[in-house]
Amino acid sequence: MKVFFLAFYFVLFMCHSYVAQISASTNKRTVAILDLTINNAEISEAEIFSITHMLKTAGIPFLTTSNVNTAKNCGFIIASSKFDTNTFTATEKDSLISYVNKGGILIAPNMRDPYFNSLFGVSANLNSNARYTVSFNYFLGDPSFKWLNDTMEQTISLGRNTYTAVINSRNYTTAGALSLAVFDDNTTAITKHTYGQGTSYALGFSFRNLVLTNQQNLDFNANRVYSNGFEPTSDALMLFIKGIYLAHAPRALWLHTSPFNSKTTLMITHDVDATSAYDTMQYYSDYENSIGIHTSYFFTTHYINDGLLSDFYNLNTIPKVQDVLNKGHVAGSHSVGHFPDFDDEAVFPLGVLGNTPSSYIPYNSGTGATTGGSVLGEVEVSKNILESNFGVLINTFRAGYLCFNDKIINALDTVGYTNSTTLSAADVLTNFPFQQHKDRSTSGALANVWEYPMTISDVFSSNPISNTNYSQKVAIWLDVINDNLDNNSPVVLLIHPTRRYKLTAQQDLINALPNGVFVTNMELFANYWQKRNLVSFHSTVSNDTLLITIPSAALPLDPMISFVVDNGQSLAHIKALDDNGNPIQIMQSNFNTNDIILHFATYPVVGIRSLEKNWEETFYLNAFPNPTYSNCYITFKLDKLTKVKIEIINTLGNYLNVLSEDNLMEGWHNVPFMTSNLPAGIYFYKITIDSKSITKKLIISH
Repeated sequence: MKVFFLAFYFVLFMCHSYVAQISASTNKRTVAILDLTINNAEISEAEIFSITHMLKTAGIPFLTTSNVNTAKNCGFIIASSKFDTNTFTATEKDSLISYVNKGGILIAPNMRDPYFNSLFGVSANLNSNARYTVSFNYFLGDPSFKWLNDTMEQTISLGRNTYTAVINSRNYTTAGALSLAVFDDNTTAITKHTYGQGTSYALGFSFRNLVLTNQQNLDFNANRVYSNGFEPTSDALMLFIKGIYLAHAPRALWLHTSPFNSKTTLMITHDVDATSAYDTMQYYSDYENSIGIHTSYFFTTHYINDGLLSDFYNLNTIPKVQDVLNKGHVAGSHSVGHFPDFDDEAVFPLGVLGNTPSSYIPYNSGTGATTGGSVLGEVEVSKNILESNFGVLINTFRAGYLCFNDKIINALDTVGYTNSTTLSAADVLTNFPFQQHKDRSTSGALANVWEYPMTISDVFSSNPISNTNYSQKVAIWLDVINDNLDNNSPVVLLIHPTRRYKLTAQQDLINALPNGVFVTNMELFANYWQKRNLVSFHSTVSNDTLLITIPSAALPLDPMISFVVDNGQSLAHIKALDDNGNPIQIMQSNFNTNDIILHFATYPVVGIRSLEKNWEETFYLNAFPNPTYSNCYITFKLDKLTKVKIEIINTLGNYLNVLSEDNLMEGWHNVPFMTSNLPAGIYFYKITIDSKSITKKLIISH
């Protein structure tokens, strides 16, 4: 565990070390996470992980330090954990009080040191584990509530009231502070207090209990719905913190949470886990390909014949899967056996590596427990079969029945998966991706596996989807998508491709999507999100000019990455530099009511070009990754239904391949290109739209 701590903090330091070198004036728009792990003798990184995750997700620039004096150089300080009587020295306490008095913003969870009572405007506090909700006093109109515009966000859940005890919480007796939120017993849960020139906020709970505990699904059944509903408890806390930041950092810059200038991302996924699914999926893949979208298909490689399922993954199945992949869709694993008791650790232990179809023969009679199964067997064999049969890399896993075994992340990390989508977003109280921990424990080691929780699906616990009611289910899906669109949070849709009416439901959903939805597969969004996770930046505002600095080591940025300037439409100038002072080209457009959204050009240029886009720039044409080693995507945006032709050309001018020649719908498109069959070298990709063409260079390096 000690080695893990060192590695974890080294990564944080490397990601944010450039921030420590920026000027004091710039630091006023940076958040300092005051790491109190050692001060509070914590035995895990659960608290520091939770606040780091929130700020990363919010897209707010931050640094991490355990030194109070270093933290004071920033305009904001968020403590990672409790303010206890022995957390700080007397000098440090006075220093934090002075910091707020001089204009700093301080946010503290579980403030219980009476030395700070006057700073936070409270006179007493009381701990309890029998409080079940937090309701924001939205009627106050506080600017920190900017993102909390849904009733499910204005009241969040700490645990189901059928439990006699849930998480620990702390209420405050106000003595000058404003009560921003109350518990269900009508005591104050969150305070805000103006002190001198600054402001302090006290939160009556820990970040761990509202973030990491929920991610591990170790909460006290706090979710108010399991799926096909909007449950934003963890997200609401993050958005509240983001609202505080935007309120105190005029025209703040934040890293957007959806590709390009979209408002939300819809990842369409299909679980192919029955004979009927293998027989019907071609209709789904044909339709999706015809409108220029490419989705994720999770294949169950059931080569065994047991009491649950026949051996439907066989020689007759392989051509059907290949047909789906030939249309540009992306394969993932949906296990070998699709067993309903996969989450029983006594039945499915972790197991050992080295499993093959001939050695791994789990069996379920249909009436009892599975025998011969292991977690490593399920994730290893299914991955190896698909990679061997189709020459693709399997990065994403979803367990059968969404059964989450305590060792599933350990196994996925060991075998080399990077993405998981087994948990339900509502059940874990967040719609955003998060990096998983091993052993389903808040003290488990951080894995190289990200969870993209499933949001909506064709599975309804009551009144199942049918040929007569699917339109009602589409309406439910649209409601959830619109709720997530307001928060710029992604949506994962799961449809089992077993019935034609479900395809009709999917078509109706796509045709009814609101503006701003980016439709894609999980693999592409996961690549975007993990690249986004590495982006660092800082900004300054002087009069009517915003100056952004991006570390040169991070350039070029992925073309899908964008930034939002809060209330940026009132700015006269927006400029960007790398940390060597070289200007970076910007493309900007209006976003939301008063915001600006920014895209950074691929390479720095001499002088900043006009932001007025010519014809070519309106399509945002790019290939990524570029250079590419095996596969890449040609990405572009259409303003209307248009016939598009995409061709690959070599340096001799020979046309090698036509990737697309179809009428494509309005919006963002990502056309896959399998480059593994071409020699390494320089090529060109040409897109023709309305008889006008653009040609760009593509480098293939094997």
